[in-house]
Amino acid sequence: MKTDRIELLANAPVTKAIMVMSLPVVLGMMVQVLYNLVDTFFIGKLGDPNQLAAANLAMPVFILMMALGGMIGTGASSYISRSLGEKKQEQADKTLTIGFFLCVVLGVMVTIVGLLFLKSLVSVLGASSETSGFAVEYVLVLFLGGIPIITNYAMGQLLRAEGDAMGAMFGMFLGTVTNIVLDPIFIFVFGMGVRGAAIATVLGNSISLIYYLMHYAQHKTLLRIDPTLFSFDKTVFREIFSIGVPSSLSQLLMGIALIVLNNIASGYSDIVVAGLGVSTRIISIGTFIFMGFAAGCQPLAGYNYGARNFARVRAVIVQGVIITSTIGVVLSIILGIFAKGITGIFTTNPEVADTAAIILRALIVSLPFVGGQMLSTVTVQAFGKALPALFLSISRQGLFFLPLLLLLNALFGFKGFIYAQPATDVLMFLVSSFTLWHILRKEARKTL
Repeated sequence: MKTDRIELLANAPVTKAIMVMSLPVVLGMMVQVLYNLVDTFFIGKLGDPNQLAAANLAMPVFILMMALGGMIGTGASSYISRSLGEKKQEQADKTLTIGFFLCVVLGVMVTIVGLLFLKSLVSVLGASSETSGFAVEYVLVLFLGGIPIITNYAMGQLLRAEGDAMGAMFGMFLGTVTNIVLDPIFIFVFGMGVRGAAIATVLGNSISLIYYLMHYAQHKTLLRIDPTLFSFDKTVFREIFSIGVPSSLSQLLMGIALIVLNNIASGYSDIVVAGLGVSTRIISIGTFIFMGFAAGCQPLAGYNYGARNFARVRAVIVQGVIITSTIGVVLSIILGIFAKGITGIFTTNPEVADTAAIILRALIVSLPFVGGQMLSTVTVQAFGKALPALFLSISRQGLFFLPLLLLLNALFGFKGFIYAQPATDVLMFLVSSFTLWHILRKEARKTL
């Protein structure tokens, strides 16, 4: 089986390789989307827009925690894929081990810092007097689950780096199903409301993490976590953070951008905050599909870059963009036609449903462009190109979205507010595609 994984990365037909690597991740992501939607559905059935708004206000905290896990997971995965392509098995094992222990340390630090500054942070998130208490309940539970949330997010990436997409998918599936089952129990049966949804989230991540650790312990993987391999290896640390930090900056900026977005939304009303939460979770159907394809293509691009097979790298990129753009167009049409009916599923408040439908119809403009943008960005990360990866990571939220959000909201009010993200994604598709092809052309010339 281990030999088959290398064969898949190196020689299988490109479309087949993309599908084999990506579909398990996409399926796992769809389970995650199902969790997001079910979570929103159950909170919405409480009939309290303030609790629905509070869950949306807490989302940046979850994103920031995933950013820390992604920093380690993306950086270590990039180096693992390249090490395997260069036939350096022990270096790949060492990178995996160091990555795991770094996640645990970060989890402890996040829990301590989060608990110390809990109430101040909730205020920064944009909570009003009506939503503040609910937001505190949600965020408190997330901070207590720092270790499983951060480490679980990274471990799925680390498994995919060695071609074990099915193992990563099953772990995600197991945790998310646990989450979905526990949601109504904690929210309604135990009467915990939005706090119950947060507890279900942490427990779901914990179950996934336990599965991943057992998967490694039972030697079902190409790589192994071996505490004896842990060291302060300068090369490994440099490789992890030179790629991981740019990658995490993208998610960190996403969290910051969401805080700014929610603060602007709260300036309109808590109804807009709640509607924004519903619409962004629905649009995550497309976002998570594209993340799945990007994650599936990353090991293919990294392995073949390490093997200097640039023709295969280009083929992976072209096929990946075609697949994701086609899916984006189809989703845009479906969500645009049925926007009002779909948003009405997730809230009993008609005003929230109407507002969410308006926002959703603006956000679908992004869908044909997001997949190619994500694929280009993760491919640059897979190449180990630290500075271009940093540029792309800070561009989407820092250079484009935040300035456009503030400018368009000031000029056009609510309409400018909701169309800032689509405008950003079109620009980022062009910038990321140009950056990737420039790197590929330059690297290919070196081999002549």
